[in-house]
Amino acid sequence: MKKLFHRLFGSLVFKIGVAIIIVETILLGLFGGYYVQYFGAEIDRRIVEQISAPGRLIQDEQLKISVISDPKQLELLLGPHLRDAMAIGFDGTIYHALDPMLIGRDIANIPDFSTNRFSSNLRNQVLFTTDGPDGRNMVSITPLFSLNANQPFMFVYFKVSTTGLEQSQHQMQSVLLIGSVMCILMTSGLIFLFMQQTVLRRLITASQFVSEIQFGKLSTRLLPAGRDEIGTLERGLNAMAESLERRTNQHQIAQEALRDSEERFRDFTLSSADWYWEMGADLKIAFASYKFYQLIEELHGSPQGQSFDKLGLKAEADQGWDSMVKRLESHLAFQNFEFSWIGLDGEKHYGRINGVPVFDLDGSFKGYRGTGSDITAQHRAADEQHALQRQLATSQKLEAVGQMAGGVAHEFNNCLAGILSFAEVARAKINDPDRVKEYIDHIISLGERATSVADQLLMFSRRRIDQPTIIQVDTAIAEMEKLLVTLLEHRIELQIWSHDAPLYTCVDPTQLSACILNLAINARDAMPEGGTLQISCCGATIPPINERSTDDDDHIYPKGAAGNYVVITVQDTGTGIPEDILGNIFEPFFSTKEPGKGTGLGLSIVHSWVEESDGFIEVESIAGEGTTFSVYLPRSEAGVTRVAAAHEIENFPGNGERVLIVDDEQSLRTTAKIILEDAGFNAIVARNAEQALEIIAKSYKTDRIDVILTDVVMAGLSGPQLAIEALRQYPEIAVVLMSGYPARTRKEMEKMLGDYIFVKKPFRPAQLQKAIHEALASKMERRRL
Repeated sequence: MKKLFHRLFGSLVFKIGVAIIIVETILLGLFGGYYVQYFGAEIDRRIVEQISAPGRLIQDEQLKISVISDPKQLELLLGPHLRDAMAIGFDGTIYHALDPMLIGRDIANIPDFSTNRFSSNLRNQVLFTTDGPDGRNMVSITPLFSLNANQPFMFVYFKVSTTGLEQSQHQMQSVLLIGSVMCILMTSGLIFLFMQQTVLRRLITASQFVSEIQFGKLSTRLLPAGRDEIGTLERGLNAMAESLERRTNQHQIAQEALRDSEERFRDFTLSSADWYWEMGADLKIAFASYKFYQLIEELHGSPQGQSFDKLGLKAEADQGWDSMVKRLESHLAFQNFEFSWIGLDGEKHYGRINGVPVFDLDGSFKGYRGTGSDITAQHRAADEQHALQRQLATSQKLEAVGQMAGGVAHEFNNCLAGILSFAEVARAKINDPDRVKEYIDHIISLGERATSVADQLLMFSRRRIDQPTIIQVDTAIAEMEKLLVTLLEHRIELQIWSHDAPLYTCVDPTQLSACILNLAINARDAMPEGGTLQISCCGATIPPINERSTDDDDHIYPKGAAGNYVVITVQDTGTGIPEDILGNIFEPFFSTKEPGKGTGLGLSIVHSWVEESDGFIEVESIAGEGTTFSVYLPRSEAGVTRVAAAHEIENFPGNGERVLIVDDEQSLRTTAKIILEDAGFNAIVARNAEQALEIIAKSYKTDRIDVILTDVVMAGLSGPQLAIEALRQYPEIAVVLMSGYPARTRKEMEKMLGDYIFVKKPFRPAQLQKAIHEALASKMERRRL
């Protein structure tokens, strides 16, 4: 029963019927109430008209006042509901009455009679109702006036019962109510039948159609019964069913394709050597392929819900996982991020991951998707390749050293033979000072020649400390002309061109000469049949990269190159360099010459030195026409143009300054001590850095050490380490470094000690004295500051 009521109250038919009844009830209630009110007002109007008419007629003398005593006439005028009628004088005496017994009486003596209505001030007819034992009554009082009188001389009184009239009114209302109910029932039934046939039946059919669609009968269709709104709905439902059927078919096809794609992806992930992973917006791993699960579970269990930096993997980047986390938090793509781990086999393994951010259509961040690879095999292959390359480089260096050994041994033997010969002759002529001086000069010359050979070896090993100074480039090139002419032989014409104005640069003069010499030798070897070699220098200004125009040939200048440069150009008319190997010519041991005719180190040494001098080198070559090397060195202002030769340096005598000589070679300690003491210095010797520090500490309170002259390479603490420790404890001490084969380059020394004084072994007495005086001058300068 409850379900029946629920179905009844929830059905559209019931709701429509109730709505119709409510609407009709409201409408008929409004119209019925209006008509009831209207008819009631009309009845009241007619009663008022009926009861007031006799009084007006008597007042207008159209009816005699004696009619009040005639019951039949009054019944004709006022109907059967007349209760009383009187003609009352102004003094209250009744002159005419429907009841003859009242004639002559005073109204004041009549019980329950309202005497206050009769007033001399009454001018117009008054109507009012009264309630009595017999019900409600309506009373009419009409004043009568004589000609030109101000006060009424008589009052006409009529009293009519309204009980019958009210019953008639109630009967009329009942009839209207019953008629309204019948009308509501009849119209509701008709409207319901019409709605049932035209709306409800079609809606029920549409609902059944929707139910069939819901249960999967997508081929079901409605038959539209008209072009009204429901017909539009039916056609819309048909269109919806057709679209739904079409989309369902498409969805089934897409589902099958997706299933096939997922199966293919699963097969690929299982068979692929790479990994596939996905993380959510919280940067935690949400999906990983089997290979990745297998890798991580060996270390720290499942990677699900973890971030990369928490998986126990060591990042190979310098900043560790921090750089990766920053990119992830910034939602940036990343590539080739490498990491390592120690596997269950105890071996170190390597991996690499790539990832791209994923965004929704509204731009919101959804996470990352990416791949990964096990690159352990590549790393091990690269390590093996590097080992082989180091072995090959060592082999090539040994080959180059072997090629140079013969020449170096020959040169040194010549020098030593001359030195020994002249020394023997000088000893034999000891009593002839002039001849001894001549022979000693020859010995010194041969020693300088041997030093030059040693410098070339140091340049080859990259261990020679540069001594840069400001030089005039065109003068330096001109001084090499005789050497170059001899080197190039008569088959090659040498042309040297210089800039009109002097050009200066701050480099090591020996290194500049070696650079030009190497380029000239390469040019000579490229012109076996002869040709022309042009060497020139000029100035060039390179604007910053943001100020360069398309006419500046931006592509030939490095991005960081800007400012004023001296350009040394070495141009030949030889065979040229093939384009396919032009990019390899500066690589160490790269050579196109026949075996035994070149080491492949010349251009490499030139390139390294130019870069260390804050310059750069450009090459242009045309096969069959020649090659042009352009060396760009930073331009300097005019200053000291050359380094003075050893025999040109003046003596710098001392004045008792205490100099501590530190060297692990006894002969050099003795030689330096003799040179300094002969010059007036107080020299003390130490065989190593530890002994030197003890001497400095002991003499600090008595006779302090002024200058430390120390070798660079020594057993135990090196010379730079001794200098750093001594300056840390005793900042007022000056330091001079000396070496013939320093363990560090000039830039390394400058980085450790800043500005330092250096003297190269073997040195002349004047060179050593000059270095000591420069150190003392630097010490005085520090004191003034």
